[in-house]
Amino acid sequence: MKKIYEKFCRFEENLALVLLAGLAILVFASALFRTFNHPLNWAQDVALVAFAWLIFIGGDIAVRGTGLIGVDLLIKKFPKAFQNTLEIIYKCLIIGFLLVLAFNGYRMCIEGWSRQITALHISYSWVTMAVPVGAILMIVSTAISLVKQVRAMRDDNHTSEKARKVG
Repeated sequence: MKKIYEKFCRFEENLALVLLAGLAILVFASALFRTFNHPLNWAQDVALVAFAWLIFIGGDIAVRGTGLIGVDLLIKKFPKAFQNTLEIIYKCLIIGFLLVLAFNGYRMCIEGWSRQITALHISYSWVTMAVPVGAILMIVSTAISLVKQVRAMRDDNHTSEKARKVG
């Protein structure tokens, strides 16, 4: 299971790179064509879809890399056990928020199914679908991180108990 997840993570990172590069090329080409009075009418809509997916896929990559919010100036002054407890609470709050985001994103996706992206002739739900899918991916990544955190705390407790018994 771990290898499958690692392969998925690599796929996700490569997809984010392709989306970012494609977005940059598309926006540049669109501006260039517009300069010469040959606008690419579809480019803005493709960029919208790509950007929405890039944001949520990038969010999952950031969650996995713990590259998100972290103000640890004050937290570092507390004992390690308290820091770990705060980290667990923090991750549980993130999962709660992401569950709400996934639920409301799903509702948004269903409600917008009949709305069309004019130039592409596809449902606008292809844009809003990035919200629940991205939220679910971030829930999985945060849950994996949470499990690792709890196991590390448990292992630290066992190590310190053994040290106390020996000492």
